[in-house]
Amino acid sequence: MELSEILYNKAEYIETASGNKVSRQSVLCGSQNIVLNGKTIVMNDCIIRGDLANVRVGRHCVIKSRSVIRPPFKKFSKGVAFFPLHIGDHVFIEEDCVVNAAQIGSYVHIGKNCVIVRLFTSELPECTQELMIDVTKSYYQKFLPLSQI
Repeated sequence: MELSEILYNKAEYIETASGNKVSRQSVLCGSQNIVLNGKTIVMNDCIIRGDLANVRVGRHCVIKSRSVIRPPFKKFSKGVAFFPLHIGDHVFIEEDCVVNAAQIGSYVHIGKNCVIVRLFTSELPECTQELMIDVTKSYYQKFLPLSQI
């Protein structure tokens, strides 16, 4: 199935030198602690909590609308400690997700309305890596400003 064009208003997105496209309607708390490694799309109403701990997002990732990315925490007798969050390459996070884990590997698809808080492992088909590379790169290429049509 061929992915159709995804159109966006260029004025509503900031494009970085490394090709990241971040919605102006998203919230990046503690942006000095957030690293987007390139060609990553952060859509509207997303929240990335870099003010709690470092957040690193790999290349060719898609974070769709209203998703929350926040570092994991652990309660101690003297308070709470937050730990860095690392998201691998070619990760697709659907709408309305909450990611509160220490690490999301590469080539992962997180479905709509998912909450990821603890360890989850599963065997995936051998074709998963190629599929996720194709999906994320294709999505980035089809994510076009209205003026380019």
